[in-house]
Amino acid sequence: MGTHDICPFYGKNDDYCDVGCEYISSYDANMIIKFCRDRHSQCVKYMELVDRFHDEKFQLVTC
Repeated sequence: MGTHDICPFYGKNDDYCDVGCEYISSYDANMIIKFCRDRHSQCVKYMELVDRFHDEKFQLVTC
């Protein structure tokens, strides 16, 4: 099994990205599968958050 980069905003809190926080809807599950692992740089929410919090350092989680 290989390693995967997880979006640094995943599961943090609602101030960043609500995907992965509290209740996970079927929409959230689809987003997690599509973008949160390995393809987060293609996610519109990720790009918005990087632009908004560009001065903060976020670590990628590797699983």
